[in-house]
Amino acid sequence: MPKTGAALLERIAIPGDDLAPDADGMLRIGGHRADDLLSRFGSPLFVTVESTIRQNYRAFRAAFEAHWPAGVDVFYAIKTNNALAIRAILNEEGAGGECFGPAEYRATLESGLPGERIVVNGSDKSEDELVEAARRGSVVNIDHEDEIAVLARVATAERPVRVNLRLKLHSEAFDTFDSAFFKSAEKISTVLARAKWGQSLPAAIDLVKRIRATEGLRLLGYSCHVGRFSNLPEASAVVAREMAGAAEEIHAATGFWPDVLDLGGGWPRRREPESRAPDANPHGIEDYAAAVAAALMSALAGRPLPRLWLEPGRYLVGNAVVLFATVGAVKQDLGLTWVHVDASTNLLMRIETSRSWYHALPASRMRDAFSTTADIVGPTCIPSLLAGERPMPALARSDLVAILDTGMYAEVISNQFNGMGRPANVLVSPGRAEAIRRRETYEDIFGTHTIPDRLRKDTP
Repeated sequence: MPKTGAALLERIAIPGDDLAPDADGMLRIGGHRADDLLSRFGSPLFVTVESTIRQNYRAFRAAFEAHWPAGVDVFYAIKTNNALAIRAILNEEGAGGECFGPAEYRATLESGLPGERIVVNGSDKSEDELVEAARRGSVVNIDHEDEIAVLARVATAERPVRVNLRLKLHSEAFDTFDSAFFKSAEKISTVLARAKWGQSLPAAIDLVKRIRATEGLRLLGYSCHVGRFSNLPEASAVVAREMAGAAEEIHAATGFWPDVLDLGGGWPRRREPESRAPDANPHGIEDYAAAVAAALMSALAGRPLPRLWLEPGRYLVGNAVVLFATVGAVKQDLGLTWVHVDASTNLLMRIETSRSWYHALPASRMRDAFSTTADIVGPTCIPSLLAGERPMPALARSDLVAILDTGMYAEVISNQFNGMGRPANVLVSPGRAEAIRRRETYEDIFGTHTIPDRLRKDTP
């Protein structure tokens, strides 16, 4: 067991991290002292490391390109973290965009990404959304037959609408894996069959025929998104095999062979709170890329290889953001220790909804010996347990705590419970610390509220 925060960080470090303690024990992130950042931008504070995003993207793309000879396209899933600065960094790196809903689509466009580089998902897309996607030249992953007629009305011979058909993969091959990740006692195949997304094989065969017969639509291939349900590379291989098998069966019935297979996102990371445990994932992205490529090569033997599309989110940004908080009251009673900080689980809602497990570091005392076991808790009126039973040095008011891996599904799912405004986010790079999201104020929280005149009373 590590004896200090510095030793713990050394033990859990993964590629892409830019975290290191000073000689005096202060954690540095992206080359900046944590206390300097919080002094300048306030607490609590999300800090995003630009170099980590770039390194993660390059590693992800390189892993799949090394194993798949027919070409790879990467589309960042902005649902994971919708900071426009992060989207702009990934624009520079060459990533396309995956969007779910009109707000994400608009944000992706406003980050500077051309519409032609965007894939649009959704199981109930509005007509306005479809028309805009067609006008901008985006690819639509069709998820309902009604979309075909809408897109056909706006398509032209000069500007056909590119589409994929989203498939529902739910074979018993998935049932060799534990369904605990889905918080269900049912088999994974049952959980996937009940999901609202995608078309079963019989439905897909009918829709492929219809799409191909519709003037103005260009069917590229198929998409799916099972998401992370296991960190075993074989789980990703099963998704790939099922996708390839579906393509073969649809070809037998329709004669259509895909130019594109879009395997979606959910790619596991080395240090992953979603695993609900502190243990590191022993598998790197190269393992998943090799497993997927091998499965596809085997299943598609003798066929022209489609281009591979991928929609990562968590892998690109998960460890790129750290949440820093300031210690307030430290309470000891009944042989227990509670370290209160000014951040709460309303900022890390997957602790509450999915039992995510985050590593916590004593950011201002990284070299002090661990001397107690403490619960790191937030100020809201629920238990707000950010990190339970963690080894910590003796912490006091004004010390700092860092929660790692908060780049995915933190800010986008956060809320304003108890009237707590959400923190700022700062982008760090060598010699630079730039605000990319401002801190919410009281006016932000209550500015949309109104009191009817009949209910107004004079304020004291």
